[in-house]
Amino acid sequence: MKKISFVTVVFIASLLNGCATNVIDSFIKEQNYDGLYLRGVFSWWEADEKYKLIETSKEIYSTSIELIADGQPYDFKFADSDWTPGMNCGYASESDKVIVVGKSVIANCETTDENFRFTPSETGTFQFTIDFSGFSAPKVSIKLITD
Repeated sequence: MKKISFVTVVFIASLLNGCATNVIDSFIKEQNYDGLYLRGVFSWWEADEKYKLIETSKEIYSTSIELIADGQPYDFKFADSDWTPGMNCGYASESDKVIVVGKSVIANCETTDENFRFTPSETGTFQFTIDFSGFSAPKVSIKLITD
């Protein structure tokens, strides 16, 4: 009886050790976000090279775009050219859907239809940024560069 209990304990410990290693490995692995684009109504949702994100800092990516303030919202998200799961970043919750200049919202890169929405209050060039640094969910922000 003691032999079976010892074998069972060793088996369970091995199983748990394997699970913990897999979780830690996937947590530590760095994702490569070099292939992300700003995709939205302004690009007909295509992965256009002029909207390809550039790494401006470690794990912080951005691109700039000129937008017209005509009262209409611009729907967008960050995604690679194939809409790959894990590389398709939209809003994390309904409260993060609408973005305003100077305020960060949380992104979820496992989304399908959760497009961000931005309505510029003035015409100008805006910098769209997604920040993957740190251990929390990615943060998205928009900054007015020129008017």
